[in-house]
Amino acid sequence: MKREPPEYRLLVTGTRGKSTAARYLASAFESIGLTCSTRITGTVPTVIDPSGSRRIIRSCPGHISEMRWWLDNIPDGISAIVAENSAVSMDIQPLPAKWINPSLIIWTTLLPDHSELWGPGVDGARRALIEGVPAGSSVILGPQASPDKPLLSMLTGKGCTIITMKEKSKNFVEQYRAIAVKALDILGLPGSRASFSKVAEDPHEFRTIVTPGGGLIAWAFSSNDPDTAKNLFSSLGWHPRDTVILFNHRSDRPERLKSHKVFMKQLPWKAITITGDRPFLPLGFRFEHVVTPREIDAFASFSGNVFGCGNVRGLPFPEEVEKP
Repeated sequence: MKREPPEYRLLVTGTRGKSTAARYLASAFESIGLTCSTRITGTVPTVIDPSGSRRIIRSCPGHISEMRWWLDNIPDGISAIVAENSAVSMDIQPLPAKWINPSLIIWTTLLPDHSELWGPGVDGARRALIEGVPAGSSVILGPQASPDKPLLSMLTGKGCTIITMKEKSKNFVEQYRAIAVKALDILGLPGSRASFSKVAEDPHEFRTIVTPGGGLIAWAFSSNDPDTAKNLFSSLGWHPRDTVILFNHRSDRPERLKSHKVFMKQLPWKAITITGDRPFLPLGFRFEHVVTPREIDAFASFSGNVFGCGNVRGLPFPEEVEKP
């Protein structure tokens, strides 16, 4: 940063939910009268500050240097910053914490991810992400990560102060509100006064949309992991026999398709369709190019109920597909 850093500096890490946590933290700070600048790197890279919410237009794939650009351009008079740790390589995991010297770290979830770089399973994710937590940090663990004993042991070994969050609600909105309130309390701020009426919207947030042709799509492409996809599907009350799975595949995330296979094979779906980058197709799966609004409308209108999951890259925003 080119100037004196803001008093409150929060770093958000974890395998899922970082962008959601960042949006709720930003809203919490603003609601108690503190100016805040937040950088989100999830499905749609965004900066949120007192001037509003602005999408980051990239001319090349995302890079950790984008965080330095954001830090160098934070407006004067900002009291708090919230940053996602967007580093993937284990070698650069420590950089975000080095750059912002966080007052508090929020670790949202611990699930298998980036196994091609981190190694398989939760163990690989744990070993990678712990590199981004400096010794002696104060760390809030979200409800999903809090019970992980190896993680608790690692953080204790680094001399961290650990604050665990118990899962009181299956509603993820309530969970992220609770994390934001707890963060303010730990920072000595009035968490009880926090309001979340102006949380910035996630363009790819889970929702059900009706297409112009009458198709019905559960837009869960940003869920990324099979457990979240399974829970979101269960929340719909749909029967698998009436539902077509549409999995958007990324060739640079091959493990994501592998991890979803169990979820996709364990229920009697009407059909399982892969779109995006064409992979080697497992038995019983089919491939179809379904990425433009018109293609998605035609696919959903023919298929009936469609549950979309996997990845958001290359897809339009839901409002571009939705019936006007």
